[in-house]
Amino acid sequence: MKYLPVVAAAASASVLLAVTSWVGVMALTAAVCLLCVVVALGWPQLMGVTARKSLSVVILTAGIVAAVGAAVVERVQSLFFWSTVALAFGVMVVFVLQVLRGSDRPYRLESTLGACAGVVVTTTAAGWVAGLRYPASLAGTEDDAGVALLRVRGLLPYEDFALLAVTGQGGEISVVGLAALALLAGTVAACLPWRDAVVLPVVVVVTCAASVGAAVLWGEVTLLFAGVLGLAAGALMASFRRFVVLHGPPEGVLSALAVGTAPIAAMGGLVYFTERLLFM
Repeated sequence: MKYLPVVAAAASASVLLAVTSWVGVMALTAAVCLLCVVVALGWPQLMGVTARKSLSVVILTAGIVAAVGAAVVERVQSLFFWSTVALAFGVMVVFVLQVLRGSDRPYRLESTLGACAGVVVTTTAAGWVAGLRYPASLAGTEDDAGVALLRVRGLLPYEDFALLAVTGQGGEISVVGLAALALLAGTVAACLPWRDAVVLPVVVVVTCAASVGAAVLWGEVTLLFAGVLGLAAGALMASFRRFVVLHGPPEGVLSALAVGTAPIAAMGGLVYFTERLLFM
């Protein structure tokens, strides 16, 4: 029960991303901004830093700029441009705020490092939006034998409704939906009440199985990509599970919600760059 807010936040964030990815880019952008709000409110409290209000504003603003930028750019090469800009300016503003606070303020180093980590989390969340907009049709071609061997067509029939057309070419499941399902499976596996030596490998295996299984049942992405994406999601969830267990349950509801939401938000960067690397 003491970890229930953390688990609820992680599961809710995963479901929200999966659902909004089927609705459209703007809906997913709004969902990512909501995740940034949760992280921004709870992250300074979690890190135990001072000047929480101003640092929360910086963390939130950087995340919103990155997410909206990924939603409105018109070139593929610019999908993550505003994330880098928001990250750079966010870190710079954090340092400026610490200078303005004066040299006699306590915990300045901790506040700076904690706030910068929060900016990294919210700006990488824009990868969810960038990943949905990146062309899914580049998953492979029939002329590429190496890729074609790993490419599978879903066993379930494709949908062709206008509402769900954003899932990809021909209606296959989007990469965002695939990653969100893997994270949801990893969240459930991370709740197992066993020691870390057993649970951590189980989390990785479960996320990989969920990702590959979803690709086989409904999708047209390579098994290689699904496996790599599941491995990345599993490693991330296992790391955060280890972090939470070592430090104990967060104090305060906002801190707990931020801990649960942070790995889901940060996975956006892994989703986008894995897609760019393997879907070239």
